[in-house]
Formats: sequence, structure tokens, C-alpha cells
Amino acid sequence: MNKQGILNYYKDFIDSEGVFLKTLDQLNDAEKYFEPQMTDFLSPDLAFVFERIAKEDGQVEVEKCGGFKYAERVKLCFYPSFLDVIPFEKHISILQLDYNDKFNKLEHKDALGALMAMGIQRKRIGDIVVSEGALQVAIDSTLESYLLTSIDKIGRAGVKVKAISMDALFDKQIEYRKVIGTVKSVRLDSIIAMGLNLSRSESQKLILSELVKVNHRVQTNTALELKTGDLISVRKHGRFIIENILGQTKKDRTRVELSFYSR
Repeated sequence: MNKQGILNYYKDFIDSEGVFLKTLDQLNDAEKYFEPQMTDFLSPDLAFVFERIAKEDGQVEVEKCGGFKYAERVKLCFYPSFLDVIPFEKHISILQLDYNDKFNKLEHKDALGALMAMGIQRKRIGDIVVSEGALQVAIDSTLESYLLTSIDKIGRAGVKVKAISMDALFDKQIEYRKVIGTVKSVRLDSIIAMGLNLSRSESQKLILSELVKVNHRVQTNTALELKTGDLISVRKHGRFIIENILGQTKKDRTRVELSFYSR
């Protein structure tokens, strides 16, 4: 592994909490010592980056899990191809927090704030899914016993905490809105203009103002050529995936299908 090369190329992802550096060391250890390594919960951008690094490096396999289907925050397991992946159930626990929602409505931020107020680092907390009268939280399994006996209230709401199996998870929904249109070329400014119903100049202004990310990396090249599967996020406008490039029209324009989504 060219560790210094990776640090140089992905320097924008190095965080003050040291999660990037720790995860890179784990990937290196999996290669060097032929031992499976399980990461902390990674943010979507770091998970994307390290899946790419591992696959491009090609020395170890990588699998991901966050407990919930469509989880945004996930743990990665790096492991040699001749060994089995570490069971994620040994490293991820799911807690369900039940409460009376007649007088209180708890949200994602309430549960996250309560956990972090207890001194728990963000990297040890996965996704939080909200339902009627209950929350489910993915956590590092080493925290399970402590949290089962330490949480009895979030905000003004009394809560009852229990550990549950991954078979009892709430269904985390993801909704897509399809947009199909045509562009002269599949370049970043054209795709954003089409998808967001903006002029080309408005699209370029967003890109040049560093408000656009492609595959979690800030992109200022307005002419960047995109491909199927690329994820584009535009600050305050949302995120979308290039679902399909559908071919040329009779007027020699390219038909593109985009999937906008919210969680």
C-alpha cells in the first residue's frame, strides 16, 4: 500500500478526530499481518473513500454493515480473501428506546444529543431510526451493557431501553424521485442544470462556489464528465444519483435518468 500517496490524494478527508488515519492504519494492518480489521462507524464519505481504496489496492476484501438496510453510517471489515469476514453482529448492537409519545416526540437529534452528552464519541454511534413511540440506535457493541443501565430519559421523555436483534429492526425507508431529461453532454454543469431546473450559468456558479460534491469530494471542474452511478450533492438543493445514461436522441442529445433521494 502506498500510504503516503493515499494521504496526499485524500487529504481533504483527514478529520480532526483521527478517524481517517485510524481506518487507514487498520487497512494497512489487514494487508500486512493478514488479520481481519473492523472499523468504527464511518460517515458516508469516509465509508465511500475506504471502500474505493481497498478495492483499488486489491490486497484485501472489504464488506460493510450498519445494521439497518440503507444505513448511512457503517462499519467496514477489511479481511484477507482466504479468511472469513468478521460477523458484524459481534461489533454492532441495536438498542430500542421506547417512550410514551402522547406528550413528547423524540427526533434523531434528541437521541444523538443525549448519547454524546454522555461522552460517547460520534464514531461509536451508527444510524438512529425514528418510529412512533420508539427509537432504534446502532452502537458499538462494547457500549451495550453501559447504555442499557444508564439511559432512562431523553429530554423530558422517560425511556425504556432494550437490546434487540437485527431481525427486529425498523424498516428504514429511502424514497427516490426520478427525473429524466436530455443534455448536450454528460458534464457536471449540464447535469446539475437539467436535474435542478437551473440555467447553465447558475449551475456553474454553484460548482465554482464549492457547493457541489461528486462522490463525496468537492468538485470545481464544471466540465467534469460523469458516468452511471456517480453521486452528486448540491448544498441546499439535495442529492441525486446518475441512474442511467439512456442513449442519444435524434437531435444528438443524451437522455439521462437521475434519482433524487431523501432519507
